[in-house]
Amino acid sequence: MELETKRLLLRNYKTTDINDYWEYVSSDKVGPMCGWTKYTDLKSAEKRLELETKKPYQFAIVLKDNNKVIGSVELMDVKENINEHNPTNEIKEIGFLLSEKYWGKGIMPEAVLKIMEFAFLTLKVKKLYAGHYDANFQSARVQDKLGFKIIGHKNNEKTWIDGKKTVLIQRCMTREDFLEKFDINLNNK
Repeated sequence: MELETKRLLLRNYKTTDINDYWEYVSSDKVGPMCGWTKYTDLKSAEKRLELETKKPYQFAIVLKDNNKVIGSVELMDVKENINEHNPTNEIKEIGFLLSEKYWGKGIMPEAVLKIMEFAFLTLKVKKLYAGHYDANFQSARVQDKLGFKIIGHKNNEKTWIDGKKTVLIQRCMTREDFLEKFDINLNNK
């Protein structure tokens, strides 16, 4: 599956993406910002990438101008920490990560917005959850910009990069909020 924006191609990962993938999953900043330890050996990263290729809504973020994979956006089933019953699969969680070389260039809001459009307009999702750790200002900015509202805070057992305990900030956006924020009239679609 492929989706497109002005600068980006969003597509499923391929095992041949390993060199670009390794570049950001081995970073000191990217993994820890998302709550996982950076990869320190290529073999482990290859195994993880193999798993990522099997996820239907895991989109690699590819720059159109040079075909470089620089991150990902994923629509996933809601995690247990959200506590929402979802028998009809109308609720999803969105997660994203980006190579630190591309932070601050508006790439992530562009990619996430396209996935939000796909979720709300194509998959007919009624609610999207997102979250970030309290010190992850980049993710907070993306979620603020796109209109996700804070719905709660959860103390987390994870330790942040600086060794301090971190708090998970949970956010949500409904389909109605999305349609209103981006002025989408479904009668014209």
